[in-house]
Amino acid sequence: MQNVNTRIIRFLDTDNKTVVSAYRLFQRPDGKNLVFYPVPKNANSSFKKLFVELLSIEKDYLFLDDDIPMHQKKLYQLNSNKNSWLWSFLPPKPRFTIMPSSLNAIKVAVIRDPIERFLSAYNNRLRWHKDIDFYNLSIKDVIKKLKENSFDNQHFLPQTFFLGNNPNYFNYISKMPSIDGLVDYINQFFGKNLKIKKLQTNHGENPMTLEEVSKFSNDLKYIYKKDYEFINSIEGNLI
Repeated sequence: MQNVNTRIIRFLDTDNKTVVSAYRLFQRPDGKNLVFYPVPKNANSSFKKLFVELLSIEKDYLFLDDDIPMHQKKLYQLNSNKNSWLWSFLPPKPRFTIMPSSLNAIKVAVIRDPIERFLSAYNNRLRWHKDIDFYNLSIKDVIKKLKENSFDNQHFLPQTFFLGNNPNYFNYISKMPSIDGLVDYINQFFGKNLKIKKLQTNHGENPMTLEEVSKFSNDLKYIYKKDYEFINSIEGNLI
């Protein structure tokens, strides 16, 4: 078992005042570092849960999202003083930033088929959580927004916003649903052997199906063109 420490590293804009991105760095005593690049709807909450369990701090973090939709704010406020929210463990939605070579960090990430990811975002964020941004919009209306480059709801941002355009930057990438290889590697880094739990699985009542979304596949392939290019150019670092 490795004694792993962790800290948040922040990257500032050119004015040195605005935080552009932030990541959580995991540090081993032997000098090896690991950074997980989070992407919304790419098993993000599941990996947060795995990390807090690997650090044995899971009792400090609360996750209600599969039991209570986030639009029911009063129910969240009743629990607000008990623990930190699990979503806060990894800095949310960081724009892709290159790690300084001095950190000697192993970079890992998860990718997902863009249409499956869009469907998950629509069902979980809009049907279940009822996010204010894009609230009550049909799939057709959401796609119209995205084609206009309106990503007010950042869960729908392209994966390349979070991962950049070069998959070879990463040491290891898993493509959902096959994430076992990455989970095994992270366990090995921590010197443990834990299972990952599936979170953010509630899609509300009457979730949209992949078959229903398929009629918009050409639009989604256009919106997420760079994501497809990223996936198709992955070489030997897929785990």
